[in-house]
Amino acid sequence: MLGTMWINTGLALLACVVTFIVAMMSNVWLVSLERAGFAFLLFFLAAFPIRWLFGIITQSAAPASEEENIDGVAAASPMTPAGSEEGVEGTEVSDSDEEDSFTPLTFSRQDHTHLAEDPTTVAEVIRRLSDE
Repeated sequence: MLGTMWINTGLALLACVVTFIVAMMSNVWLVSLERAGFAFLLFFLAAFPIRWLFGIITQSAAPASEEENIDGVAAASPMTPAGSEEGVEGTEVSDSDEEDSFTPLTFSRQDHTHLAEDPTTVAEVIRRLSDE
């Protein structure tokens, strides 16, 4: 999520004050205060999904850096070989960079259908049962 709880609170306070002022023009102060409280609660809770959506939009709209290729994997800089453990400035690459890199999911064994679950066997069994 983008921002902090202060964004939610500020938005809710603004809605509370505006609602209280507008409601005071045509209602008694107790009704206006109640409506302002509802507005505070509503806008405070509505700020969470708004902040979440805004965070997703800004992350997806961020342009990729020039050092990334089409697959999204960082390309090696021309000063260092691809397999080296040192960065451009000569500092060691941190472990968090290695954890953030994509590794595809691999299975140790392949799933196969058993003979009884094989589609051709099932079709033959259904044909035999429908003939009887």
